[in-house]
Amino acid sequence: MRIGIISRRDREKALETAKDISDILKEKYEVYFDDTLIPFFINNKYSSKKGDVEFLISIGGDGTILKSVRKYKDTPILGVNVGTVGYLSEISPKEINSLPHIIENHTIEERSMISCTIGNRTIEALNDIVIRTEVATRVSQVKVEISGQKYIISGDGIIITTPTGSTAYSYSAGGPIIRPNSQEFGITPICPLYRKASPIVFPDHEDVIVTALDKSCAIVADGFPEGKMNPGDTIKIKKSPIRARFVKK
Repeated sequence: MRIGIISRRDREKALETAKDISDILKEKYEVYFDDTLIPFFINNKYSSKKGDVEFLISIGGDGTILKSVRKYKDTPILGVNVGTVGYLSEISPKEINSLPHIIENHTIEERSMISCTIGNRTIEALNDIVIRTEVATRVSQVKVEISGQKYIISGDGIIITTPTGSTAYSYSAGGPIIRPNSQEFGITPICPLYRKASPIVFPDHEDVIVTALDKSCAIVADGFPEGKMNPGDTIKIKKSPIRARFVKK
């Protein structure tokens, strides 16, 4: 089996854990370091995309896992928490000696993802797609359409969240918690001008069309900038055919 290792590069503890994991696994498995780790682990095998490895170990926090999901779509991911929160992680560095057993005896938990079409390209996110005003001091208006229902939201923007993302940025903005196995997504206004602009939960098979009405907005997917919308621009957001796959011990 080809085992991949991806890690934070700004924490010595994460890099030390990556080396320790490689030492534990290399006698039984083919071990590949993500290509961003080349400067730290020279003369090794490296991976860079989906299909290069069959099982991925992500060392860091939730941000590292979000990067892992984007880069290694559909690959089973095991999170090792060397971050701050580690909500999506499964084990701590103290448990890495159990990795051979986990690799051979794990189960998979699948999580829904969300996709956004921007021009001629499509991006996927595990947590959320955020449409946010580019100028922090200006209120923007966006139109949201769900199955023919139209909503005008004035404020700092909106968050379209998956169940996984409902406990992240959306929750901080006042959105509801959605059970991880639910078949719903949510829309949460960010600092709405009018308090009647409440969060919306809707079936995840329905498409959402978002139009920037009066000001330019930034498009952010899982915290990564993905472009902008000028007034009059429209994007479509829907459930992705890709599902994140997390390893459970």
